[in-house]
Amino acid sequence: MGLLRRTVLPAVLAALVVLAALFAQAACASAAWACTGIYVGNQASTDGSAIYVRSNDHQCVWGNRISMVDRVESQSGRTAGVNVDGSITTALPDTTYKYVCTPWMDSTCAENKLEQDAAVAANEYGVSMSMSVTALPSLAAEDADPFLDEGIAEQAANSLVICQSKTAREALDKLLALTDEYGNGEGSIAVIMDQTEAWYVELYTGHQYAAVKLPQDKVAVFGNEFNLERLSDYEEVRVSKDFYSLPERAGFAQHFPDGELDVLGTYGAAVVEWCHMRTWIGHKELAPSAYGDYSGQQRYPLAFSPDHKVSLEDALQLIRNRYEGTEYCPDGTNRLDLRPIGIDTAMSVHALQVFPGKDADLSTVVWVSSGPAVLGVFVPVSVAAAQVGESYGRNQPASDQGVVDTQAYPYYTFKLLAELGLKDMATLGKPVQAYFQAAEEGMVAGMRTVLDNAQAARAAGQDPSGYLAAYCNTLQEKAFSDAKSILNMVEWNYLNNSSTFQMMIDVDTGQATKDVRTYVPIEIDLDNTAYATVPTFEEANAGAPGSPNVLLIAGVAAAAVVVLAAVAALLLRKRA
Repeated sequence: MGLLRRTVLPAVLAALVVLAALFAQAACASAAWACTGIYVGNQASTDGSAIYVRSNDHQCVWGNRISMVDRVESQSGRTAGVNVDGSITTALPDTTYKYVCTPWMDSTCAENKLEQDAAVAANEYGVSMSMSVTALPSLAAEDADPFLDEGIAEQAANSLVICQSKTAREALDKLLALTDEYGNGEGSIAVIMDQTEAWYVELYTGHQYAAVKLPQDKVAVFGNEFNLERLSDYEEVRVSKDFYSLPERAGFAQHFPDGELDVLGTYGAAVVEWCHMRTWIGHKELAPSAYGDYSGQQRYPLAFSPDHKVSLEDALQLIRNRYEGTEYCPDGTNRLDLRPIGIDTAMSVHALQVFPGKDADLSTVVWVSSGPAVLGVFVPVSVAAAQVGESYGRNQPASDQGVVDTQAYPYYTFKLLAELGLKDMATLGKPVQAYFQAAEEGMVAGMRTVLDNAQAARAAGQDPSGYLAAYCNTLQEKAFSDAKSILNMVEWNYLNNSSTFQMMIDVDTGQATKDVRTYVPIEIDLDNTAYATVPTFEEANAGAPGSPNVLLIAGVAAAAVVVLAAVAALLLRKRA
């Protein structure tokens, strides 16, 4: 995100106060710079799907939900916002397509005074887009071609492009055409995918951009920084009209020894450590044979070969990475200068999984973590489903601005869970991660079977939309129910494990000893086997045992038993 950069920094530069400019840049970095993108080509994945995972970060309490926007046929005169506050609009086509997205709730828009931010969008034609991972251009590039207040902004781009694109290439054309017409409002990175190809787009300055077709046998991991170096490394490339001529005229072009433009050296800003380190850890995790210890001077290529094929579960765990196993892990070190991928300021995190060989509307699964994924769980959403689940789709009204309701809205539940759990990862955070990781493994495997069942049902002349909705929504409701129960466990343990007096007491003398009280990890005694249960198409339609509704009732009942048992245990607990 680039809100502070668009507002504070331009004013500071206009005043030519160098010290204030540095302060503004630091404030921007501390507030909105832990977005990370992870791409896995379909030839580099374990199941043949293409994957893109992205975290959406800002130091705030900005809640989101899942929204399913219906197709609109033959309605003229509609418009949509282009820039950050929606004051600039563009015409929509008479027909727009059904899509799934994850916008802010109305209460959040009332707080931040911004337009809805779709964050990610995937449509009925199997086209998806996620923007943006914010990135800084070089000061020389921005000075030569400043950002525009009326320029395209991440709040508008996803839904605006996806609602009117039948292919990834058409979506790319639309995004670049909007940029040519309105300019850029911020430096950012977008990824656009369909069943046949994926495009990576770097939006540098007010009018300059470069887009490359990503190789299907490679992976990519990047923090908040531009990554393209040699455009000749890619099969297909698109650039803005003055992409080459502007830096030559303005004197900031840099070239490789053979004369080719060094795109990163020309358009990219100097290394920002807490952005560059997230790029590094992705390379180290997926290709440890090629990448070792961190270096701020080393360039890490955008597309690279992993040591082994990468699963969706691998990518979901990487988006939670906290530099475990390195000297940079913040857990237990009390270091305040580190900003890992898995962080509690993530507003929402999502994964796009695109399967070849399926009908277009069945091809894309949007995996959504409402709130921080570091202690959260990804639940599936299918564009072909009849509707979104009640809890994840619930929209907090503007009148409830500032109201934290963990019982009604998944965002607040997972946000608070992350805030408390990260304070003691060993006893609180790790058990939560382990529980939800097992749940995700069941859902990821189950979703593949469900899509096969849906495809077969359609081939037999049946409508799979209700089946997909029942399955996905059941998992969403169970995840939310489990999260509320786990949050209660974490809150109780957090309150019980006092930080005021932690010394052990000699029971004979009453004197404090030199021994520090130790706490054991919490035990999450919930049933996560239901996440792996997949009903047949016939079972779901008939409401037979094993159908989604039955699974949901069983899951809720199990959760209720656990909660009642916990309450009983608390009542019987002797006061220490």
